Amino acid sequence: MRVRLVTLARLAVVAAVVFLVVLLVTGWLWRRSGARPTVDDGAVVHCLAAARRPALVDAARSLGLVSPESTVDTLRWPGGEGDLVAWRSAQPADFDRTCLALIAAGKQGGAGSGGTSPWSTLAPSLVVTLVSGTLAVVTGVLAAYFTRRLATAGARRMEAERLRDAMRAYRLAVEQLLRELAQPGPGLAPDDEAVVDRRLELAARLNAVAAAHPAWDLPVQISTALDAAPHGESLAAGWHAQRPPDRRGWTSDVRAALLRMESDVERVAQAIQEPGLFRDRPPVTAR
Repeated sequence: MRVRLVTLARLAVVAAVVFLVVLLVTGWLWRRSGARPTVDDGAVVHCLAAARRPALVDAARSLGLVSPESTVDTLRWPGGEGDLVAWRSAQPADFDRTCLALIAAGKQGGAGSGGTSPWSTLAPSLVVTLVSGTLAVVTGVLAAYFTRRLATAGARRMEAERLRDAMRAYRLAVEQLLRELAQPGPGLAPDDEAVVDRRLELAARLNAVAAAHPAWDLPVQISTALDAAPHGESLAAGWHAQRPPDRRGWTSDVRAALLRMESDVERVAQAIQEPGLFRDRPPVTAR
């Protein structure tokens, strides 16, 4: 379950990256489609076509590059005169400027379809299609992720409560034994049997959590602490090993260690119940 959820989260990140790349590439193509045309061979052929020569001369007159009385057959410019081919040879910069202006005017006015890039009409539709598709993929991935999270919420709560119950049972067994040691009654001396049983149950629960969440450090640390003093030793033997004046302080130390462990167990239980965005997020890295 943890691997599936992490995989869904990674797919969402990949989908977001793909969306950004597609958006940038499409934007570049769209921007490129609206760039100013260059005077290549196609533009020259376009401008010198017989049907467009009058318009080319009109454009040159409007730009002030030839005299107002210039015609298609005879153009007059500063320092010379001739037909369009001669004008292009003598004034290549003026010809290029006029040809570009004619092509641009044709785009704006809806004429000159031969110089219009197909991207000018295809790019907007492509952007909408790609953005919609990418958003649909991202939305689907996120919906599946959070749906699975909601479906497993009950199981996570049960797992957390079982851990809390095991810790509570262990604490109650220790407290009961400490009271019996401090106020012995008639009959046999109290022993550690109930405490040992509850400790083993708590250790088993913590080991199960550690196996399900290998990135979490705290469950392993708590389980290790159960095998160390004062939890891992016989409390009854530890009590009797103390001098009577020292038994009160020893009991306080045992209860303080028990409270610290209960606090740590609660932190693990909360991480199980509310794991955050990623299921394998460690609750802590150190106690």
